[in-house]
Amino acid sequence: MRAGVKTFNLVRQDASTVFMDTIPSATEDNIATLGNLLFDDNYAPQLNEFVSTLINRIGLTVVRDKMFNNPLASLKKGSVPLGTDIQELYENPAEAEAYELSNTGMAKILTIADPDTKVAYYRRNRQDKYKKTIAREALRGAFVSWDKFEAFVSALINSLYSGASIDEFKYTKSLVRGAYDNNKAIIETINAPVDESTGKAFMKKVNTLYRMMKFPSENYNAYNKIKNPTKRMVTWTEPERIVIMLRADIIATVGTDVLAGAFQLSQTDFLARLIEVDSFGDDKILGFIGDESFFQIYDNLMRADEWYNAEVMAWQYYYHVWQTFAMSPFADGVILATSASKPATAIELSKSTSTIAIDGTDTFTVSLTPNDSTSQVSVRSSNEDVFTASISSGTITVTGTGVGTATLTAITDNGKTATATVNVNNPASKIELSDDSLTVTAGASDTVSFTLTPADSTSTVTASSSDTTAFTVSVSNNIVTVLGVAEGSGTLTVTTDN
Repeated sequence: MRAGVKTFNLVRQDASTVFMDTIPSATEDNIATLGNLLFDDNYAPQLNEFVSTLINRIGLTVVRDKMFNNPLASLKKGSVPLGTDIQELYENPAEAEAYELSNTGMAKILTIADPDTKVAYYRRNRQDKYKKTIAREALRGAFVSWDKFEAFVSALINSLYSGASIDEFKYTKSLVRGAYDNNKAIIETINAPVDESTGKAFMKKVNTLYRMMKFPSENYNAYNKIKNPTKRMVTWTEPERIVIMLRADIIATVGTDVLAGAFQLSQTDFLARLIEVDSFGDDKILGFIGDESFFQIYDNLMRADEWYNAEVMAWQYYYHVWQTFAMSPFADGVILATSASKPATAIELSKSTSTIAIDGTDTFTVSLTPNDSTSQVSVRSSNEDVFTASISSGTITVTGTGVGTATLTAITDNGKTATATVNVNNPASKIELSDDSLTVTAGASDTVSFTLTPADSTSTVTASSSDTTAFTVSVSNNIVTVLGVAEGSGTLTVTTDN
């Protein structure tokens, strides 16, 4: 049975009774008949139901094997309700006390031994949507053959859902990058393996970490590094919970068989723990080894919505993905890198204010302290109806979108901020006077009006007299008033501030 036939019938099986009573099952040779029925105006409800069921439920299942599957999805911890902050608790192992046979020792039976409990909270930080338009006539064209129908469905679903999966992959990798940039994980420096000698050194380092993490220790969790508590956190990781995340080029250089041998595991067992990634966004980061609970990733909402736009004869689909991405300070986790991180201690912008026109642009230069900081910088506008902002290679570009004033904020991934004020105006491109000449007597006055192009220009206007002994001028509400002083003549000039 052709894949397209199977897909159509799966949609039909999941549809309403009315749909099933109206639209027959697909066969190898009735696609044209099905197309004629669905696209008959009398069956518009059935067509809408078909498209909705195809996108929201059936299509994703049918073409999942063709989508980009996030190799880091196994690190997700499940789903939590919307509006719920995630709380993680960790209790330090109890400490031993010396046996004491005395009145003091007997009195301790009434004392309270408070548990050494630590708490971390995680809040939703991903709210993305993915949009796809399905033109009615494009779908109609897919009902020419089952091959074209299947190709249409695969392309549509891949576009909508693969984009979300790819971003989830990137966000997960960014947890490692962020922990490195901000020095919020244990970082072990080592040379990247390029030959037999460096390859052996790399394998020894990873194997040592793998073996040491199964023992209770203060050395591998981020809590002690971030908080530097008086009573240090003790953690350990069972070997079956340890994950090894390495760049693909590192794996290719060392070889999975050699890596598996170093861990004294079969290649099959080792590959079950190894996660291969393309990069971490920084060439200095080679990989990660640690407890799988280092990654605190939760689904909050995954929802598809659609509506039919009769104006353009198309369905508009939205796929919403809300998630929480965080790293646990209570879990063992070591980042392997060629050099230590240098979080920013300060951030500055090259200027504090900027004035631009609608559709105009200006740039700011970002400076970090230290100047070789590994921190990443993001930017935002307090009102994108006034201006938008983007950053590339340390240069921020702002683009005016509407008249007003808003704040530009540059923020490092460890929370350092710098701000500037951006004013957006709408300058005049032209000014015209209502009269090209005017005669007034001494002591009398007359007026000349002016218009600006565009009409909603924010430009201010001034007027001047070439001979104030003959006449003077003043401006108010697009009107120039001319006051005669004495006999004479001169030129009235009206000027915008641009």
